[in-house]
Amino acid sequence: MRYDFDLNQASTPLDVRSAFYRYPLTSASIRGMSETTQQGKDAPGSSGCQATNLEARVPPPLNAHDYDPPIHRLPPEILVEIVRHYIQRDTTLRDLVRLTHVCQRWSIIVQDAPVLWTTINAADGPSAFHKAMQTAKDALLDLTFDDTTAKVSLEIFLKSVGERIGQWRTLVVKQRGPAEWDLIIEALQKGTPPNLEALDLSGGGNMVSLFGGNPAPPRLKEISLSSISINLASLQLGGLRSLAIFYTTGISATDILNVIRGSPIIESIGLYYLESLTGVLPSHEAFSHLGAFDNPSIQLASLQLASFIHLTLDNIAMPFFKSLLSAIAAPRLDTLEISCELENVSDAQLFLEGLRCQLPTLARLTTDAQDIKFRLLAYAYQIVIGRLDVRLRMHELPVNSLEETWDWVYNHLGRPLKDLPAHLDVNEWEPAVPSLLEWLTHRLAVTKLSLYHDPYYGRRVLDPIIPLFSRPTTSTPATWLFPQVEILETNLVQSNGNDGLVEMIKNRHSAEDGRYGIAAPKPFREIWLAFGDPLSPDSPDPMNVEFLKEVQTVANGADVYWEEKKMAWSR
Repeated sequence: MRYDFDLNQASTPLDVRSAFYRYPLTSASIRGMSETTQQGKDAPGSSGCQATNLEARVPPPLNAHDYDPPIHRLPPEILVEIVRHYIQRDTTLRDLVRLTHVCQRWSIIVQDAPVLWTTINAADGPSAFHKAMQTAKDALLDLTFDDTTAKVSLEIFLKSVGERIGQWRTLVVKQRGPAEWDLIIEALQKGTPPNLEALDLSGGGNMVSLFGGNPAPPRLKEISLSSISINLASLQLGGLRSLAIFYTTGISATDILNVIRGSPIIESIGLYYLESLTGVLPSHEAFSHLGAFDNPSIQLASLQLASFIHLTLDNIAMPFFKSLLSAIAAPRLDTLEISCELENVSDAQLFLEGLRCQLPTLARLTTDAQDIKFRLLAYAYQIVIGRLDVRLRMHELPVNSLEETWDWVYNHLGRPLKDLPAHLDVNEWEPAVPSLLEWLTHRLAVTKLSLYHDPYYGRRVLDPIIPLFSRPTTSTPATWLFPQVEILETNLVQSNGNDGLVEMIKNRHSAEDGRYGIAAPKPFREIWLAFGDPLSPDSPDPMNVEFLKEVQTVANGADVYWEEKKMAWSR
């Protein structure tokens, strides 16, 4: 049979035999895998490993007196289980084909095990695609078509898999251009795949109804939609566990809340860049038990989500943000990720009102945190503490509103943030006023400071910040910025070094405690330096030995690193 790839150029095959020696099977593990195999044979739509047929065709295992690897003495169905457990979702069909070249026994076993050929990707080429479709027989299929990598036309792919709609287990279709979407929608409207568990669609087009407007398959647990509008109401989702929607118009706040309401065992929700979620009052027919969606005088009843563990809200309109957090009660929520833009004071108020409805959740997510990471980015501020990640773009806000917003967050996380060591990461940040650094100094116990800029950005916007760390502040009471910093990381080093860095290190290390009533900052324990200008492939080594020796001299014993390598010069 001809394949669409050169086996000599294929990736390293799955090393099952070496794995067997590293992890020898016990009788208990063999019994467990045998039970798993039997369950797979009994499952609807599964052909199992066809052990009876294999035993008739496979050469018998060698006896105990032969000097062959122990894996050759395993029954075929156990060998199949070993391979199946090592196969990853991104394992290519060429790796399976290479396994068939190990020996005659492996060739027969692998090619006669449909369960190994169920992950089918159009990127593997037409011959491999058709071989897998044939070899998988009546096993449930995990199907992927991505127009950026596919070597099979969409029409051929949909025709082949459409004939076996009853075997779909997962379907991933990523079609960037709108021209082919009619084919995709036509395939999805021919019927309802009864065994479909996960659906991932990415593309474009107008609002459509899947499965001919019929309800979704009862086994459907995961839905991911990107840049495609789906009529969610017609799906009547009830057993959904995961919902992710990206860059999609036409989906309303009512749609989202109805999905949540109808999916009591949902575990994960991710909403990204959904401009249509404006927070408009849902119809009383759809959500009469919630009362007025945006009326602050009416308290929204909680949607009790006992299984809910993960929520991501990325660039969601603040009215919907506030209303969603007001509506859900998730006692097991384990991860909360928020990224949004606060364009005005009203947005900031809605943001805080939404968080106020989840105060017990915020405290639970941060209670076990061992440290804090705070990032000052070009246009955003981010705090990561425990299992809470909040990223806000606030450059349009007045400074006092910005500080008031973060003050509220700091004071409502269930514990004093000053008690935790913090890592402050400043990256391409252009501060409006130096006082913001002073404000952070009084709220965070920064023990690690990172100052980085993009060498290809053009402007070195962080250079003016260095002198601010070289001396006490002029405010009352005066203090050093982040006096507890012990680790400094920066790539603000040019070919001629950076005199400002040398002066800053020298001044902080030589500061006298109590002078002028100001406590001296801690000396740096580690200093990590890197080159921060663009480099071409033929550029000379940018290391400036004299600069690094000067740094080591003023560092007074601190460990100095250049490009992640520790410097160890004698003085």
